[in-house]
Amino acid sequence: MRILLIAYDYPPLASPQAIRWHYLTRELARLGVDVHVLAPQLPISGISMQVPEGVIVHRCGAGGLAGWLVRRQRARPPDAAPPSADVQGTFGAAPARGANLNWKGRLHQRLDRLIGLWCYPDSRGQWLAPACAALPDLLAEIQPDVVISSHEPAVSLEIGLQAAGKVSTWLADLGDPVLAPYTPRHWRRRAGRLEARVCATAAAISVTTSGTRDQLIARHGMAPDKVFVLSQGYDDRQRRNPWTPRLQSLETGGDAHLLYTGRFYPFRDPMALLEAVLAQPRVRLTVAAPEVKPECLAIAARSAGRIVFLGEQSHDRVLALQAECDVLVNIGNALEAQTPGKLYEYLGSGKPILHCHAVDDDPANVLIRAWGRGWVCRNDRASLQAFLGTLVDSPQQRCAELSRDDSGIAQYGWSVLAEQLLRECRQSMCRGMR
Repeated sequence: MRILLIAYDYPPLASPQAIRWHYLTRELARLGVDVHVLAPQLPISGISMQVPEGVIVHRCGAGGLAGWLVRRQRARPPDAAPPSADVQGTFGAAPARGANLNWKGRLHQRLDRLIGLWCYPDSRGQWLAPACAALPDLLAEIQPDVVISSHEPAVSLEIGLQAAGKVSTWLADLGDPVLAPYTPRHWRRRAGRLEARVCATAAAISVTTSGTRDQLIARHGMAPDKVFVLSQGYDDRQRRNPWTPRLQSLETGGDAHLLYTGRFYPFRDPMALLEAVLAQPRVRLTVAAPEVKPECLAIAARSAGRIVFLGEQSHDRVLALQAECDVLVNIGNALEAQTPGKLYEYLGSGKPILHCHAVDDDPANVLIRAWGRGWVCRNDRASLQAFLGTLVDSPQQRCAELSRDDSGIAQYGWSVLAEQLLRECRQSMCRGMR
């Protein structure tokens, strides 16, 4: 089988969506699939991932400001210093509202916001014209059996719709709904129309949670067998630490080392966690996040080194940090039907997970309890401070609450998820031949 993936976010980019497709395409190639990717040529970053072996990437211009930056980089002398990752990060993820960008990052962030007033879904939408121009020749050259569009950004879906009439099978990997609570108000009508068109046109649609699946079926009246859950995952090819729910450092009178890796958003607030750690002298917290608000840095400054912000780290370094800590922290989204992908990545670490939920019906609460791989705590200072107190005072009792069974997480390995995706591709092809 030959598959063409249309993805704005793909390695060397190291965004969450690029990480997802790094692993899925790697595993598809290992299953014997001829994998091709259409992706933009983006500014080079110091934080990057390797393109998986066996995957062929076809680059075209990114358009707009990102395309101009690429041309500027190519004109730079070979021995010149590479550009700041802050600049590249502007085009590799949804525009963030961080406080620790350098002046170039802040300038490009402002330009991003201005462009996003007229370009859907944001500045990354400027890839639409170059990609649509490159698409016909690429389809004729490789003649894919299946085309998959990666949502986030939604421009990949718009490009996929252009391919839908030219190939027998088009799949849309939505992850989250196109029309989401965080969609800017001036784009909500367009996002709703695009979501409806995708749901009507695609041969199959993958989402990351059952809640999103139910939401799309209810919104658009689709047949249930058209939408399937393809969750985020962990790298089951790498040797994992054995699952031993113990906190040996606390049991011997030391400190508990907590680690959070990921991004902060308006709907994913770390302030309660930081304040709770500050109040518990036997707890340390390391945060690997690309952008942090000044009030977070102010709390860290008062922690006597117990709260450390590392900034953005490479994916390999993040995995190494996860293996070194005692407890991994996941902060739930204050949004309906969404689960951070980091929660699944944490499963490969062999370490307990502390999930901080902002809403009582957070789907991650059910997952954590079903896996027996960690604890659930409300994301407010009093609840977290009380939990950390019992964790420090009674680590063995807390760990006794966890499951000793490691078999429940196997279905979330990327190799297993890729096999599921390949089955869905084959089934969609068969339905299209009827």
